[in-house]
Amino acid sequence: MMRLKRAVIFYLFFVYLSGTAPGSMISIGYDDGVAEDAYWLDGGLGHGVAFTSPVESWTLSEVAVCGMLNPKSDGEIFVLEIWDGDYNLLYARADVARSYFGGEMKWAGIDIPDLQVSGLFFVCLFEFSTIYVGADVGEDASLRSFVVSRSPNKIDAWDLPSPQNGTDWMISAVGRSPAPEAELQLTPADGGVLAEATIADEDANLASATIYVLEEGEVIWAERRQIEGSEAEVAFEWDRRSFRVTNGTEGRGRVFAIKTPDGICEDRAEYTAYSAPCILRLSAGGPRTAAVAHFGRDGKLHALADGSGFVHYLSGELFGLEEKEPGRSYGRYVRENITVIEGESELTFFTLNLREGMGALPPLMLARSAIHNFNLSLEEVDAAAGEHSMYVEVADSAGNIFRGSQMLF
Repeated sequence: MMRLKRAVIFYLFFVYLSGTAPGSMISIGYDDGVAEDAYWLDGGLGHGVAFTSPVESWTLSEVAVCGMLNPKSDGEIFVLEIWDGDYNLLYARADVARSYFGGEMKWAGIDIPDLQVSGLFFVCLFEFSTIYVGADVGEDASLRSFVVSRSPNKIDAWDLPSPQNGTDWMISAVGRSPAPEAELQLTPADGGVLAEATIADEDANLASATIYVLEEGEVIWAERRQIEGSEAEVAFEWDRRSFRVTNGTEGRGRVFAIKTPDGICEDRAEYTAYSAPCILRLSAGGPRTAAVAHFGRDGKLHALADGSGFVHYLSGELFGLEEKEPGRSYGRYVRENITVIEGESELTFFTLNLREGMGALPPLMLARSAIHNFNLSLEEVDAAAGEHSMYVEVADSAGNIFRGSQMLF
């Protein structure tokens, strides 16, 4: 099926309607998430993983361990320790294993008071035979998992699987991701406005930058760019236009939509260049479902998916880009997969006011047929003359969002 992945669709819809993104934590781990084996250690020996903080001073808030209780052990206590790169103790706690682990191999999160770590640090679990710790076994080991001992703290030689023969302990470090920062500069450009954003992110996990043009608090234009790394220079040019959507008979003005030059997927950018949150009702009197409508550079509707990622409509152009069984026609795809109904299904689009939130516009019926893109299109129209403002919003992959101050022009 098409590569408008469920997570992407849900993320876009969530950001549009709530104005934020989930989470502000990042997890560092060196395993692949699958426990091919598991080991327990006894006495003063423990499982140790060497981590490198993503920034010079990183706030560690939780340790996650994939493990299960050892049914042959009558022990109850484990000890968790955090060491710096020279094996000095930074933090220690003792706790009851049954509070976190059970009879099945699964991940458990162990909260710790916010702890500042820099560069190399070790997470060490001493379970005194009470816990089987998951092991990712393979040829691509990270060379960061060790058997460790205490008093004195050190890496121990041991005959269990070691980094040298391909084992990663399934232990992760979870901490706070620093928020990105940005500066915005505006200059006149060919009857429009050029916005240049200088962006930096300390832990180098930049994800996107979005520019918003406002008229009395209402968003009349928005454009998003995908970015990555620790620094980015992004230029946006607004040509004093806004969006409206029409089904050929009726139109709805000042629709909130986001222009994405690279599209939702790079190889489908021509057909997913604009995205607009909406409410889908498949039939009169039927339930309403949150959705996102994707329009192409030609302005036509090319995809419609709900918040779970289920694709209710795919255009013939996008269908042609999909891997499909030989001889399968678009007509057959429409009959078997498309849920929206010509002349019956309707979409409700939104306006967005930063002070008042989302506002629903009157619904639009989907006219004509799927092969004619239901006659629904997104159009750019001239914006009203007068005073406008612009601001930039930058997100990183951990969900932190920087919102810049508005600049009038």
